[in-house]
Amino acid sequence: MFHLARTLRIIRLSVHHSPHKKLLLLLVLGTACTRHTSLPRSSPHNVVSQLNDSTWFATGKAIRLIKPGQQPGSVFTLQVFTDLDFSGNSSVNRSPAITGCNGECVPTQSLSVYQIPLKKGRYTIAQLHGQRVTDVERTNYRLLWNGSGLAKEYVNGKGRASWVRITRYDPESCTVEGQFSLDLNENLTIPNRLQNQLPPVARFRHGVFRVEVKDIRLKE
Repeated sequence: MFHLARTLRIIRLSVHHSPHKKLLLLLVLGTACTRHTSLPRSSPHNVVSQLNDSTWFATGKAIRLIKPGQQPGSVFTLQVFTDLDFSGNSSVNRSPAITGCNGECVPTQSLSVYQIPLKKGRYTIAQLHGQRVTDVERTNYRLLWNGSGLAKEYVNGKGRASWVRITRYDPESCTVEGQFSLDLNENLTIPNRLQNQLPPVARFRHGVFRVEVKDIRLKE
């Protein structure tokens, strides 16, 4: 009941910021009421979360990179984009209408989580980072200028209980479902990073996704 009451309070604070008020209200409320929530089939967005007590929706894919001569592996990267605006965004290029990047868009934000196993289970981000090959493969949330320029970055910090849970993988339909909860710290090493009113920690809560698995074969 505590979690349900808290979630209802969050919804009252944030839902008026979203153009999809009723749908997102139901999505987050459903996350509070059940232990392992699946994204409703009617959702126009395949990734939904609360970001620092505000409704956040986006479009994502599960990317598998396949090296030449190899078969698809058992891990993927959750790659997510949205065109929701952010404080201090001075981009010239903008999406004509905010859709959460459900279709053509100019991304304003991205979220990437690497080395996620394609099987049921709950995995801490610290565990996933232990499997990475390069430092580039680090969970990150980014604010973007004009679709690609880096304005600000948040990365996983030590000691924070960030995690992702895989609840279902269907190899026939090539879809994977899950949940996530992330605490990401602002990367202070980024030169000329955007100075705005956003807090130093990006907190994703009640995150749910149902995304398509996309295989990308690398060339020699």
